[in-house]
Amino acid sequence: MMDLEKMRVRDLIVYYLRNEKKEHTAHRDGIIEFVRNNQPEHIKKGYRTPTGITSYLNKLKKEGVLSTEGLEKGYYTLAEEFDEGEVDAEVPQYSVSLEKDLINYLASDPSQIEKGLELKEKEYDTKNVGRIDLLCIDRNRDFVVVETKKGKESDKVVGQIQRYMGWINRNLAKNGENVRGGL
Repeated sequence: MMDLEKMRVRDLIVYYLRNEKKEHTAHRDGIIEFVRNNQPEHIKKGYRTPTGITSYLNKLKKEGVLSTEGLEKGYYTLAEEFDEGEVDAEVPQYSVSLEKDLINYLASDPSQIEKGLELKEKEYDTKNVGRIDLLCIDRNRDFVVVETKKGKESDKVVGQIQRYMGWINRNLAKNGENVRGGL
């Protein structure tokens, strides 16, 4: 039996369409539910949003893995080159992203970023403006927002960090506590 929780999202989608769906076609909502239900527990709790999976479906469509041609709105099928003769092929195992590895590595010892830096929380959920990769406290007991990015445009990342810093300033920082950020 295949361990679905160890599969990458792309591979879960292909597996679902190949093995679970007649005609290898499914509605976006069914695909999202399958992916979320077959991911590790931390993802089931909301780390992977339906919007994010929909964006991923569109990316796979552009790459030629999926097709919507001739289908009703919201439905996806495997592109022809994925349908022929590969229905029982074994799907590769899940691979951890470099960004996630870096987050875990830095969370294990934040002093690698800056001497005296302490981890307050990894993947801190603001509930409003997003999830902060690492929320730390420096020697002066000020907040430090750390974001790790792999291949992102720097202007967007700076805006993201500023949004997080503003949220921390409004919601967590007390009188005299400063907030700074870095990537």
